[in-house]
Amino acid sequence: MDKQCILEKLIQIFFPDLNERVLIKLDDSKSPKTVKGLLDSMPIEVKINKWGKELYTDEIPVTLQEENAKSELNLLDVAFWPGGSALCLFYGPTPISKPNKIEPYSPVNIVGRVVSEQIDIIDRVRVGSRVIINHA
Repeated sequence: MDKQCILEKLIQIFFPDLNERVLIKLDDSKSPKTVKGLLDSMPIEVKINKWGKELYTDEIPVTLQEENAKSELNLLDVAFWPGGSALCLFYGPTPISKPNKIEPYSPVNIVGRVVSEQIDIIDRVRVGSRVIINHA
């Protein structure tokens, strides 16, 4: 296999209602087409939702298929959900997660990790509030 150039780039999700930003380090080692699609579509303005300890966006203008999709995630993983064209931030278990596991609704393309320290933002975000996803 040829040596691949791994792209690591910081993006931010700005929460105007809270006047706070969440920094995400994108890493294209698992889903390079997905990361490129996200970067090419920024800035993205969309509403945010919650599902258990997952934050996810309404549909974003990125249409991609599964790319090395996973059904089990790590704390603070950031992924693209092909089934709903949504960006997802995993701050903990979802309603369908089994004990000690974080499971999405269906397989997702892992695109990076949350690197911000304000982990409690999941508890302060209001469902339906507007967010802006852009280069950091």
